[in-house]
Amino acid sequence: MNAEYREVGIIGGGISGLTAAWRLKKAGTDVCLIEAASTVGGCTQTKRRDGFLLEQGPFNVIVRDPAFEALLADVSDDIEVITAGPAAKHRYIYRHGRIHQVPNQPFALATTKLLSLRGRARLMTGLMISQRAGKFEQTIEQAAARRFGQETADTLVSAAMSGIFAGDIRKLSLGACFPAVARIDSEARSLIGYGFAAVVKSFRNRKHRARRRWRGMVSIDGGLGALTETLGQRLGSDLMTDCRVLRMERTDEGHEITFLDPSGKTQTIRCRQVLLALSAAGAGRLLEPTVPEGSMVVLNLGFRREDVHHPLDGFGFLVPQNEPAFPLMGVLWADSVFPHHAPVDHRLIRVFVGGPRDPTAPARSDEELVETAMGPLRDLLGVTADPCLIDVCRHRATIPQYHQGHVEKIARLRAVVACVPGLHLIGNYLEGVSLNDCIRLSTRVANELLSGDDGRCEEEPRRHQVLEG
Repeated sequence: MNAEYREVGIIGGGISGLTAAWRLKKAGTDVCLIEAASTVGGCTQTKRRDGFLLEQGPFNVIVRDPAFEALLADVSDDIEVITAGPAAKHRYIYRHGRIHQVPNQPFALATTKLLSLRGRARLMTGLMISQRAGKFEQTIEQAAARRFGQETADTLVSAAMSGIFAGDIRKLSLGACFPAVARIDSEARSLIGYGFAAVVKSFRNRKHRARRRWRGMVSIDGGLGALTETLGQRLGSDLMTDCRVLRMERTDEGHEITFLDPSGKTQTIRCRQVLLALSAAGAGRLLEPTVPEGSMVVLNLGFRREDVHHPLDGFGFLVPQNEPAFPLMGVLWADSVFPHHAPVDHRLIRVFVGGPRDPTAPARSDEELVETAMGPLRDLLGVTADPCLIDVCRHRATIPQYHQGHVEKIARLRAVVACVPGLHLIGNYLEGVSLNDCIRLSTRVANELLSGDDGRCEEEPRRHQVLEG
């Protein structure tokens, strides 16, 4: 059987694979993208039902990276970027049976009821002067407790991290999760002083900064899934969905990818270069598993407006690790942030269950999960009726957990892969879990392929075989 030849083959149609494929195709490279599911996007997908926009994964994004801004500009003829409403500035945390608003300004933390008087005093002292990091890698909890005290670490910091990583700050590495913050932690005695100096420097350099087209928190008209759908459409026939990769073999000319097409027939494509745009679990079928992953469930619950008696005047609330009896990780008030996510006479509430708080959540039935959510919603938000819309999305082993040692593990992994000619890794387990991180890495790797500078080592690897599912 003669295999079809493509210059670059990409396995995995999440935001990482789509970004790399579009960058290469735009530059004229003969590229194909192979995705096992019937739709692209991975976790970044949106359902549309009864006037609601139901995000299955990320709900919003702050466009921080030039690569992300460039990608949005590329597809701006097909999508409309929507800015979050003013309610997004108001954040809440659950504590002691109530939800408390988080102050927007550092010094306003001195009055927050989220902390005891002693905890507030320790936090304010830590902002003004505190001990710098030592030479050893620390968890987020260790760094936060050193700077601000254990109470702030357990309450404010753990709640914030549950909204980003759905992880345990006692295990997450500060340097792996937030390398820029770790650098500041190693340099600054006074965080207030460091921040003030950074503001002054930014003000002086403002004339040299490129003008940003999109600022603050944004989404897409049609949901963030509209971005991945548009990228898939731009790829056209170079996108192959419903195709499950069986194996990949190294050849003298590059790689052979063998997969099942939508009809169940076995097909083979030969490629000079291959990008594995898989999750850590997916890549672990090829390489030894290196990154633990967390699971969670997202429930989109729609209610009639008159059945919700809380004003929902904010982004939502998160739950710290020192509230172990509370069953939810967090609750977002979707239509308060992006009104187009629900009909005008309804409210849309997104509930997150799972993570280290409840690792068995994805195995529970939809009915059990909804009942778990409804108890707190009735008590805290004054919900007086059952939801008129229910959408349950399970994410099993999809959120990489950057535990201590993560940076060293990834460095070793990349060193091995660098010795396999034509093999490259992209994905959210490498340099960050956000859309900005994934798009930045995928764009950089695609640009390296286009320039011919892919950092290969000279050692010739042994012939290898990859099993995919």
